[in-house]
This record gives sequence, structure tokens and C-alpha cells, in this order.
Amino acid sequence: MIPDPCASRVESDLLDHDFLQGRDAGRWRVIAFAFPRLDFAIAAIGTDGQPLEFGFRAELSNYPSQAPMVRIWDFDADAPLAMNMRPKGGVRVERSFQQWGSDTIYRPWERMTGPHNGNAAAFPHLAWRPDRRLAFIFEDLHGILNSNSRTQRIRIPA
Repeated sequence: MIPDPCASRVESDLLDHDFLQGRDAGRWRVIAFAFPRLDFAIAAIGTDGQPLEFGFRAELSNYPSQAPMVRIWDFDADAPLAMNMRPKGGVRVERSFQQWGSDTIYRPWERMTGPHNGNAAAFPHLAWRPDRRLAFIFEDLHGILNSNSRTQRIRIPA
């Protein structure tokens, strides 16, 4: 049986140096992988400065030619995370995890969001390209989810 080149590429990305470095630093972890589905979690900082973790489910058919489809996920309910449980924070956080038509992560690299309202064209530095690796997505999500920690650090005490 010939291995699926898309599955092989995902496996390669999961062993990529940048991916392993983020995993080893505790920024993210893989929960389960059975191609084309990848379940993972990203470490975050809440609006109160406390550490959190959010789950995600990615659908990776035709990867990397086709962008990943990623949803913020509640593994206990086996469903997209309820709106009242989604990350809170600044505009970037709220917009990225909003509930919209496809209810996927609202980022230009995401399969459904990229073409929506011309997001990929408007933000080419964040658009999906087949030469990108999974670490690109994980780093982007980690940066957004931890933007609250930067807000906590720059607040001036009263």
C-alpha cells in the first residue's frame, strides 16, 4: 500500500524542529492524530493573567495544497467550543474566535476564512501557502491566545 503523501507531510510537520521546539516549551501539544484529523491544544493566558489551554480540531485533507480547516474545540462535548467558553480579550482575540458562518478560526490561513471577504489577499503574510508548515498555524494561535499576557504586563498600576 502506498502511503498518502498528505499524511506523510503532516507527520513530517509534527517532527519539524520548530514544531518540536514549541511543544517542548509547553506552548502546544498534540492530543490525537489520525489523518486527516489532528486534535491539539494551545497554551494561553486569560484576561486575568491565569494560564489556560484551548483545544482545536483540524481537518487536513489535501494538506498542504489545501489550507487546514481549524475549529476551536470542546473535546468533552465533541463539538465546537461554546461562545461563552471561547477566549476573551482584545479585538484580535475576539475576532479570531468569533462564531461565524463556517465557525472556523477566523484567520487568513484557515481554509474557510482565507477566501471569505478576501482575507488571504488582504493579509498575504498570514495567508496559507503550500510551503508553510503546521508550526506556522500553532505559532499564530499561540500568539493570539497569549496577547492577553502582553496586555497584563503593560497595564500601569493605579
